[in-house]
Amino acid sequence: MKTKRTDLVLAACFCGAIGLYDALYLLLGLTGGPIIGPAMDILFPDFLVFHAAVRAWLEGKATLIYNVDAFTAFQNVIYADRIPATIHLRPFFYPPIWLLLLLPLGALGVGKAYGLCFSGTAALATVLEGRRDWWGWLAIITSPAALWTILAGQNTFLSVALFYGGLHLLERKPAAAGILLGMLSYKPQILALVPLALVAARQWRALGWTLATVVMLSLVSLGVFGLDFWSAFFDAAREASSSRVVNETFERIFMQMTTLLAAARIVGLAPGLSAAIQLGGSALAVIAVWIAFRRHVQSEPRIAVLATATILVSPYTLNYDLLLLMPAAVALFRMGVALGFYPLERLIYPALWLTPTLGWAFNQHGLPLIPLVIVTFGAVAWARLGGQSKVELPQPATTR
Repeated sequence: MKTKRTDLVLAACFCGAIGLYDALYLLLGLTGGPIIGPAMDILFPDFLVFHAAVRAWLEGKATLIYNVDAFTAFQNVIYADRIPATIHLRPFFYPPIWLLLLLPLGALGVGKAYGLCFSGTAALATVLEGRRDWWGWLAIITSPAALWTILAGQNTFLSVALFYGGLHLLERKPAAAGILLGMLSYKPQILALVPLALVAARQWRALGWTLATVVMLSLVSLGVFGLDFWSAFFDAAREASSSRVVNETFERIFMQMTTLLAAARIVGLAPGLSAAIQLGGSALAVIAVWIAFRRHVQSEPRIAVLATATILVSPYTLNYDLLLLMPAAVALFRMGVALGFYPLERLIYPALWLTPTLGWAFNQHGLPLIPLVIVTFGAVAWARLGGQSKVELPQPATTR
């Protein structure tokens, strides 16, 4: 009992200290104070992309949105007061479904739109996931991953809300679960492994609602934007995999990338070999999800396996995407406190917690350790499946 209390106190102190630093870093960044972390030349740059897409549509310039160079030039003009120097390669590679969800923000200025979008998605994540563990959620929303979500102006809180909200409702309310999971189609790389997991778990009703939601959102966006706009999106998606876009994107944001592909390129491997490593890792992630959902019952470790695999399977995840792992990390840490930790398991959680910020520095110095941390966390999640497995796995060290 004493060890359990010590673990919780140490975790609270660690998360509290990191949360205070993150809050101070954000406050100083917003007010122009001294820099106490990585410098941000532009505040919420990704949200500027989202808002620019809405503005282009409302101004009758829809053809710009999926034209990489023209859309970047459009942002340089309309956000000249927010962008200190000419930016290059700021594309909108999201499907029209995301633009559909953004349209209500079109009547607002970019600052108010950002505030409403962030507060709304954070509130939704709190309702669907955070209220399950209020102290854990407080740690999550002040974590480095949340900090980078806020600074980038990204939509990861929405992904957390839909991903965990859907998976936690899977057994009790499969229809609601399917609707939430289907809404992840706004960001296909987060949805990618969900249908596979549902098939493996034989969750046919949830799968049906997931697919129906994807189809419905696609048809509504098709009705609003038209077939040509969807065709332009697919053209842009093909361009996103071109060597020009891939190489320029890597050079610009490699320090934030969390993928096996990026890690291989950072250490100097050839593009072909780097792609093969990414493909191999993705294949293992797919297999892990299939086994986890086919052989194991609903549990926090099973969700953690899917979250980890989702991060690993995409070649384009960045440090703010790691927010998707944080609820799983809190859940597995609590399991460790209750059941006992595996050897060295305690070290994984602070490493993962700090990775969104420290990984930035490691990448810049040619030490891409982020995928190693992610894979190790995934291994812990896999081991934790033992309590729900038909196959006996090694038991964790007993907490004394």
